[in-house]
Amino acid sequence: MKFSSKVLAVLTSTFGLFSINFAVSLPAQASVVCEPGTISNYSNGSLASCILGQDTTVQVSSPSSGSSNFYCQAQQFISFDDKAQFQSCQLSQEIQLIKGNSIEICPAEYKVYFSVSTDGIQSITCSP
Repeated sequence: MKFSSKVLAVLTSTFGLFSINFAVSLPAQASVVCEPGTISNYSNGSLASCILGQDTTVQVSSPSSGSSNFYCQAQQFISFDDKAQFQSCQLSQEIQLIKGNSIEICPAEYKVYFSVSTDGIQSITCSP
């Protein structure tokens, strides 16, 4: 089977554009399944809070402290700041918080709070 150079050029261009679009779009998209009627938005349209429709894992990354996973429980509130950054949720499973030279256990069903100061320092706390 012979392909003309024009057909090959069109296919290459099409797949190239598809690949670029796919690679650029993925990092900007996130998905949170919320129970109907529980969604609260900020005036800029970003999600403020909702009740989760399913257990959800939130991963937060930073160059200085690596990544942290938060396992948020279905049927409980999850909240975000006005820049769409994760703020808090009720845990569906235990997590370990490393604080200096010690490890703090944050049990399942505790509420975890995450924030970042203006100078980039992360703070993670939990409470019953």
